Amino acid sequence: MVFEVRAEDKELTSYQRKFSMKEILTRLNAGGIETRMFYSVQRDEVYCKIRCPLERLQREADRVGYKILLDANNLRSTCQHGRPGKWASIVIQDEYNESPYEAYEYIYAPYTVDRPELESLYKKHGGLEREVMMIPFRGTDRLKLLYSILVAKTADSGCNLDILRLVKSKCLLAFFPLHDKVELRALQRKWLQYFRPPWKEPIDDVKNYFGEKIGLYFLWLGHYTTWLIPASIVGVMAWVHVALSGNDPNALGSALFSIFIGLWTTLFTEFWKRKQARCAMRWGMSGFEEQEQTRPQYKGIRSSSTIDGKPMDYFPPSESRKRFIFSQTVILGLILVVIGVVASIFWLKYFLTQPAQSSALDVWGVSFATIIPPLVNAVQIQVMNAFYGTVAIKLTDLENHRTDTEYEDNLIAKTFMFQFVNSYASLVYIAFIKEIIGNPCLVSCMNELSTNLSTVFLARLAVGNLSEVVLPILKARRRQREETMGSDPERTFSGPEREYIKETYDVMLGTFKDYAEMIIQFGYATLFVAAYPLSCLMALVNNYIEIRIDAWKLCQVSRRPEPRGAEDIGTWHTILTIMSSMAVVSNSAIVAFTSEIFHNQTWTTRVWIFLGIEHGMLLFKYLLEALINDTPADVGIQLKRNEFIVSKVVYNMPDDDDEEAVRAGMPTLSDHTIISSDE
Repeated sequence: MVFEVRAEDKELTSYQRKFSMKEILTRLNAGGIETRMFYSVQRDEVYCKIRCPLERLQREADRVGYKILLDANNLRSTCQHGRPGKWASIVIQDEYNESPYEAYEYIYAPYTVDRPELESLYKKHGGLEREVMMIPFRGTDRLKLLYSILVAKTADSGCNLDILRLVKSKCLLAFFPLHDKVELRALQRKWLQYFRPPWKEPIDDVKNYFGEKIGLYFLWLGHYTTWLIPASIVGVMAWVHVALSGNDPNALGSALFSIFIGLWTTLFTEFWKRKQARCAMRWGMSGFEEQEQTRPQYKGIRSSSTIDGKPMDYFPPSESRKRFIFSQTVILGLILVVIGVVASIFWLKYFLTQPAQSSALDVWGVSFATIIPPLVNAVQIQVMNAFYGTVAIKLTDLENHRTDTEYEDNLIAKTFMFQFVNSYASLVYIAFIKEIIGNPCLVSCMNELSTNLSTVFLARLAVGNLSEVVLPILKARRRQREETMGSDPERTFSGPEREYIKETYDVMLGTFKDYAEMIIQFGYATLFVAAYPLSCLMALVNNYIEIRIDAWKLCQVSRRPEPRGAEDIGTWHTILTIMSSMAVVSNSAIVAFTSEIFHNQTWTTRVWIFLGIEHGMLLFKYLLEALINDTPADVGIQLKRNEFIVSKVVYNMPDDDDEEAVRAGMPTLSDHTIISSDE
């Protein structure tokens, strides 16, 4: 925590007066958190390092039912011995090799503080401050539990602090976990390499240091990048065919490539679901969303649950609906603004292509009249996306969602609705609307679509990567100048001060922006691929660089983000599935209507061709989805093993049948006494 050293006469808000440094420290101590404070080199800030004793972490883990990985060897021994009087010996064998996993691997159970016999079952890790003692919590576990204590209600022995609001209200200048130099150095040796295949990223190490949410993002990005390799190879083959056909984008190779992409998107999303399920099982995240804690920002009336009677915060559904309708109205208005801006850009293009302006913009044989509008479109997309990103966050805050997952899913839905229109409106207009309304393309609409797509795509990639690299460095240098100005040259920065200078990485909004960037790129690479076969290759090259840049930013440029759990990528997967179907429809329409492959056919024939291609591809797509299980069979087996073993070892659920009860030494209820008569 970083506090500002304020002048005595500085005017404060009521919230700042309520949550003074003294009040925050009092709440920390009441919650069982230890503190250590020191001045910055300029003595204008107070740094407060916080930590929790092991006993306090254990109590919090017990309170929230925090899942801990069990030690496979100790668990096997416990199961094989059984618990006489409770349950019999458990011996699990895989006679038909149905699962590659050992029966006792990846078994997670809620931590229980008042069951000493379970302590030996929890897998142990290096202790606090590199102590010799081994404890059941990794560094990320300790950080999660510490944050849980900070935001927990006073009735739950927590500090009842809304950290996000404290930072926004300037009660705190910053709040962030400190990097672990030893763990970070080990991770960087594995991860920060110029040449590393995207399918060989050290994802488990990333998860163990930064948390499951960030680990899952890099797992998805590596999966996407890996799957772009075959798409890029086929795309290059299609592009070569186009080049050999006199650079005619109407060549048959582009049409065949679009059919391939329709099938590729299905396989890509289906196999991701399987990888995601396996990852959730291995990381102990299966069922995470069902046990997720309430956001500290959630505002409601204190009440009791109508289901189990436990205390809860109640927010009236009628008020929730009102806020939702207001949000949707604002979004619709902004979408109409985007459509108006895109229409203005096409008017600009029409104006610049008039003979007088067009000749003036011809330089060295290059017609800038056709290049300027796509560049303006690319800039407009970036500016509008940035503006709307702020609006979407405020609207989602207003809706008052209970959990982080609900909040993020709604933010994703809002952002996608806007960014979809903002990013693709001009391309949809060129591909499907322009000629219909009597505004013919200069050469052919396929040529114009190809030019627009490549220009917007390249501009977006260039601006995105430059901003991710240059801006954080410039901000860090500016902050370093500010922090050292007027300080004693004999004093050097402490570790926390050096990390405070770094860029903030919000674990929710940071991964949200990264996903949004990749999803929009996915649309450019698939929705209009019939017009530009090299889009997949461009996406592949960009993603390889993106992995390296994002890894570098997290390890060296950003403060360590708060680790958070995640079961899946949430609504992003739903959007990918929708875009996969849209890619089939879009590319089928481009082949049938926009390209000149079937220009000799009547419009009726073209419609039938479109329906034939589109229906055939969608049918095959849905067949693939039905045939490929979302959860691999071996993952399902391991999850059932987890449920069964935990029911015995943790909850001591008795065996079902009497035979097992006898083996376990349990008394039976059957009576075998024979009496002389029935009277």
